[in-house]
Amino acid sequence: MRVFVAGGTGVLGRRLVPQLVARGHWVTATTTSAAKPGPLERLGAEAVVMDGLDALSVGETVAAARPDAIVHQMTAISPAHAGKPDLKHIDCPASRPTGASARNSPGGSSTS
Repeated sequence: MRVFVAGGTGVLGRRLVPQLVARGHWVTATTTSAAKPGPLERLGAEAVVMDGLDALSVGETVAAARPDAIVHQMTAISPAHAGKPDLKHIDCPASRPTGASARNSPGGSSTS
């Protein structure tokens, strides 16, 4: 299965990605930092830099990945994200681009 993990380098995503890869899934995982694709690639994922708060960026990234499922793991838990919009709740405005892209993807599903 092709799985898109939004927030692949975050507190939750960096634990989820290797588990998905180990189970044989093709994983595309996102990061907001151009400095972080390396760790995702070492975990076995295809790494992409994406602005999770920008609907166009999310839409283009999801479309290119062509996932069967989208897993929303974007959070603002780390101190580096202090002051950014709350990403911990799927119904917050900052999470809407990911949810909209999930509905428009070929599989049409997401989870958080």
